[in-house]
Amino acid sequence: MACELKTLPLGLPLTVASVGTIATLGAGKNLHAGFGIAWAALTFLHGWQHHKKMQADACKLFGCGKKAEKAAVEPVQALLDSFQVDAYIPGCVRLRSSLLAANPQWQRDLEDYIKSFTGVETAVINTLTGSLLITYDAAKLRQKPKLAALEAKLAEQAKARN
Repeated sequence: MACELKTLPLGLPLTVASVGTIATLGAGKNLHAGFGIAWAALTFLHGWQHHKKMQADACKLFGCGKKAEKAAVEPVQALLDSFQVDAYIPGCVRLRSSLLAANPQWQRDLEDYIKSFTGVETAVINTLTGSLLITYDAAKLRQKPKLAALEAKLAEQAKARN
């Protein structure tokens, strides 16, 4: 019967290798080195078997998931905070941000993301000017309360700018 490496029980071989390494400290170099190499190899295999659990435990201990999540949110929040409403009419809004001009690599992903919303017909970024033109079906968009609230906020900001 074939035994997969992922499920191979390594507890007993690890114990034998570690005891053998310690027990052969006073014995010949070759025997001691052999047990030491076996111990190191088995330890490596055991770590590989459990690498996902060890990674998750390390993240719990050191909070690496929170840092990665925070790092991913910070540029998005900075982009949202940097937008100014240049023009608004129901069904069409033009936003401007210097971050769009400074980060042309965001263009395709951001356009695709905005197009994924209900009612959005087009989303076009001009990286030279840092503008984002969004056209949408206002009736469809207003069926989603959060998107309707966003449209109302954009309209309010456009009025305040004029």
